[in-house]
Amino acid sequence: MFAHAALEIDFKNREFILKNKGGAKEIAGLIDSTLLRADSTDSEIDMLCREAADKQFRSVCVPPSFVTFARGLLNSLPNCNVLVCTVVGFPIGYQCDESKIDETKLLIKKGADEIDFVQNCIDVKLKNWDKLAHCASEIVQAAGGKLVKIILETSLLSDEEIAICTRLHCKAGVHVIKTSTGFGARGATVNDLQIIFNELNSFEKNSGIKLGIKASGGVRSSADAMKMIQAGATRLGTSGGASIIAGKVHGNAY
Repeated sequence: MFAHAALEIDFKNREFILKNKGGAKEIAGLIDSTLLRADSTDSEIDMLCREAADKQFRSVCVPPSFVTFARGLLNSLPNCNVLVCTVVGFPIGYQCDESKIDETKLLIKKGADEIDFVQNCIDVKLKNWDKLAHCASEIVQAAGGKLVKIILETSLLSDEEIAICTRLHCKAGVHVIKTSTGFGARGATVNDLQIIFNELNSFEKNSGIKLGIKASGGVRSSADAMKMIQAGATRLGTSGGASIIAGKVHGNAY
């Protein structure tokens, strides 16, 4: 059983990619094409959405202030199934839990299909596990059935903390464990994904529930994408989606 119905498509795409050692269309179907710079413009978001529709990316991940714009544009494009993803508590994650919950509710009303929210790493360091789990559970509720991804920001965490956070968020009801904001000291690593993947396997054995993994930050090429997919990723967060599926190397950090 999938933690969210949308994950079935991601898992099928990943399985095809692994069996066939790639596949540009299927890799495109795992990409959350991302533009989260503080100076992003409406023309850039327009280009992002049109490119995503053309390449058949899974979603566009845009700043909260562009959710309505992206939703309207994608709705206007023929035969477009691209989802609108946005971020909550981004990029630091130390906002009050109540602020994140309210932000989630607002962004769903504005047209977001998916929420990527940043956990409070201060609470991780203080071992406030119950508080972290409660916040995640409340955000899932606030999303009203939409897909919710938790951003761990693995560059700030030890291997043990990555494992603990993965376990508690599985139990809290999130649907996807995401590595990074893309604005931290580093992005996703194979080691990060292996830790998360092992924890999700254990959770599935005990509960029967499958969760996804989103690798983000530093996915710049098709080789990077394949490494992440082989390590367990069912989504890829990147600003270089077109370059990746074309077999080129993208230079940006996210």
